[in-house]
Amino acid sequence: MRNVIPALLLILAGPTFGQSPAVTPTLQTAAAALQRGDFAQAEERLRAELKLRPTDAEAMSLLGVALDNLKRLVEADDAHRQALTMAPQSARVMGRYGNHLAFAGDETGAREAFQRVLRMDPADHTANVQLATLALRTHDPAHGKEALEYIGHLPATQQDAADAAVLRLIAIELTGDSKEAEAVFSRLSRATEKDAEASASIGWTLAQASRFERAETFLTHSLAADPSNFHVLYDLGVVALYAKHYERARGVLESAVRQQPRNVDALYSLSFTYSALHQPEPALRLLAQAAKLDPKRADVQRLIAVTAAELLAYEDSAAAWERYAELAPNDDTARRERGFARIHLRQFETGMADLEWYVAKHPEDPVGHYELGLAQSTNDPTRGMESLDKALQLKPDFAAARSARGALHYLQGKSEAAATDLEKAAAGDPNDSLVLDRLGQAYRAMDRLDDSVRVLRRAAKLAPNEPAIQLHLASALGEAGDTAESEVLMGRYRQMRPPQAPRDLMHYLSLTPEQQQADYRARVEKAVRDNSGDLAAQVRYLKLSLENGQYAQAAQTARIIRDGKADAAILADAGKALLEAGRFGPARELLDKALAGDPFSGLELDVAVAAFRASGPKEGLQALERVPRKGRDTADYNLARAEMLDAAGQAAEAIAAMDRALRAAPGRTGLYWQQMVLLSRNGRTPDAIQLLDRAAEAMPREPKIPLLKATLLENAGNTSQAEKLLDTVLHRWPEGSAGWVARGLILAERAQYGEARKALETAVGLGARSPDAFYYLAECILRTAPERLADAQGAVNRALALAPDDAWVRLLAGNIAFRKKDFRNAVDWQQKAAALRPDWTEPHKALAATYLALGNARDAQAETVLAQRPVKDAAAEKRNPAQLFERRPPEEW
Repeated sequence: MRNVIPALLLILAGPTFGQSPAVTPTLQTAAAALQRGDFAQAEERLRAELKLRPTDAEAMSLLGVALDNLKRLVEADDAHRQALTMAPQSARVMGRYGNHLAFAGDETGAREAFQRVLRMDPADHTANVQLATLALRTHDPAHGKEALEYIGHLPATQQDAADAAVLRLIAIELTGDSKEAEAVFSRLSRATEKDAEASASIGWTLAQASRFERAETFLTHSLAADPSNFHVLYDLGVVALYAKHYERARGVLESAVRQQPRNVDALYSLSFTYSALHQPEPALRLLAQAAKLDPKRADVQRLIAVTAAELLAYEDSAAAWERYAELAPNDDTARRERGFARIHLRQFETGMADLEWYVAKHPEDPVGHYELGLAQSTNDPTRGMESLDKALQLKPDFAAARSARGALHYLQGKSEAAATDLEKAAAGDPNDSLVLDRLGQAYRAMDRLDDSVRVLRRAAKLAPNEPAIQLHLASALGEAGDTAESEVLMGRYRQMRPPQAPRDLMHYLSLTPEQQQADYRARVEKAVRDNSGDLAAQVRYLKLSLENGQYAQAAQTARIIRDGKADAAILADAGKALLEAGRFGPARELLDKALAGDPFSGLELDVAVAAFRASGPKEGLQALERVPRKGRDTADYNLARAEMLDAAGQAAEAIAAMDRALRAAPGRTGLYWQQMVLLSRNGRTPDAIQLLDRAAEAMPREPKIPLLKATLLENAGNTSQAEKLLDTVLHRWPEGSAGWVARGLILAERAQYGEARKALETAVGLGARSPDAFYYLAECILRTAPERLADAQGAVNRALALAPDDAWVRLLAGNIAFRKKDFRNAVDWQQKAAALRPDWTEPHKALAATYLALGNARDAQAETVLAQRPVKDAAAEKRNPAQLFERRPPEEW
């Protein structure tokens, strides 16, 4: 779309001035090739036509269009000029020449060409649209009025055409008439929402005009028609990123990267989204891939440099700035940031030279003075203070510079001046743990111990793994007389290792996931072999064993940690890892011991959850009583209490606890799913619907809420309402795999297997990850396309990997093996299914059929299996798709 000349003016009817014979079949074929984008064939046909009719202006002009789209602009320019010589009064030929000039970047020439077209035909559609487009390039309200004048030249019926209407929308918004703009937007949206091509074109036009939220709507309409279309997925993801809808951008771009994992544009855009979400590790991992695929991409190197610095990997940052400077020699910020990275590496001479050069060339840049001030303060605090003062003169709200100046005041013994600067910095960003830590130290120097402890507690809560903050809080508490907590924090500090900048991080991230895992495993195993008493290494080995499903090894390692002289922090880390992995007994042992060693660790809730999972709701509820009063108003506490009460059969109390959890965290969509399941399971479906309606009003951009309501309506038998709401979800958020999984399972339940298969194939293409999705996809393939056994096998294999102990999945794997005449594997899977569900008749019948297929020698075995078949099938004979909706939240579908 973006690489094709807009408004090709391919209509061959109408007058053409100059020497032009009647339209020939060859010319018609060439025009058709242009319209479908086959520019090479169009060139071939047009050159053949021009050999026969060398003065045909129409053929020569269309040849120019073909060459434009083949990006052979010099040849195209020659063709357009020859066509104009042949037909100087042809509006159509002149319009094509204007398109050529615009495509070549000559806006002045293009504007003059289109003005000449209007002198021939004031209502010419393309010329007016193109002049309006050029007027809107500046985003100037005055030019918005100019664009409206051009659109006004068109007949009324043409003003509502998509290409004109979108420009009218942009122009009206520029002039400030929001009410009229909204009306035009609504009309245009309704008129084109079923037209994927028009919606995509409008969306891109709006994006170029920086109308990103508007663009997002139209690109969503386009994607709804083809949810797996990579180009629309990518465009929508980028537009959502620019609209600052970061969560949606991440989901859309992740789908795009799954489709084209080697597409550098997609990798870069997704990494930029991760960076915007303050997730530097996955951002840098993607950037490492992008840099490996295209080492000459300057934007990739620049983002690597910025992101590596966030992770304190200054060697990688400095190297990336060096590469970026070579690729973008005119960007002086590269030299500034390279110098700043070198300062962190203690390369003061070269770093200072870069920063001084930059400040001399850009004396009005506050960032340059700030970074120079930090560098100077290492050896010359007076000069450093002067540079920081200058940065704040240029930008008084520069929080980083104010924080740095406050720290410098503190080091010079000017505690009150330090506190003043740091208070202002903290007001600008109350969640900056470093600023709060410095402020707490300044208060302590001023003998304001209560304020110091209060601020340092806040800093420690924001950065619980930062050892320096733990040390400062412990010291302040000790001075304030709280020696018990001070000693616990000092113990926590002693076992924490100071953060170190990672070494060779980019090399590590450039490895494949398998290589990274092997490298990590080798280092962990070596550390444990070399020193079995290194309990921190044992914790890493424990986590590695749990990730790989080596539970016996994990249990042995947990005992080593339990019986060793581990402090509370190590015990807590290991206990939480076991709890997350579902090894509840060992988790409880370690967490109990950790809490006994550190009563201020806040582990009471984790201990209660482990007790509940290991021993049942009674012990869990008893353990919950140990949670301090101040910790009982959190969502996590009330969620745990609700789960325990529900397991104890106290439904009303469980629902009340979930209500409290939702009040504590109204933005956590997972809580709505849990309350929905709880309410519907207890016969309160209307209450669940009301809950989801309130959530939809509070979170209109969250697709999971209407999706939950659609599944709830379907399970309650309100099929038509469910279908209508699900259509709305898929129209507004077509990139979400969960909606397509829900549609596929609902259609499968209704025995509409063909449509179910299409929906599930779309879901898998967009990243569906539940075993149910792959199970039903395999089943639908067998029912609608039995010749695609390989595809069914692939789907069931993925289901088996996700749910190896699911009897339904094993039986389906056996049935597929049976169809492939792989009877030995069929027997194996069917026996496993029967072992998992001994009261279920289907595996027995399938196994008997397989024995019969193996021949006479197995007939007796078949008879034995049938004789052992359960008299009464206690399990439901048909797998219920609704189980997925109750078993997992939408993000796991």
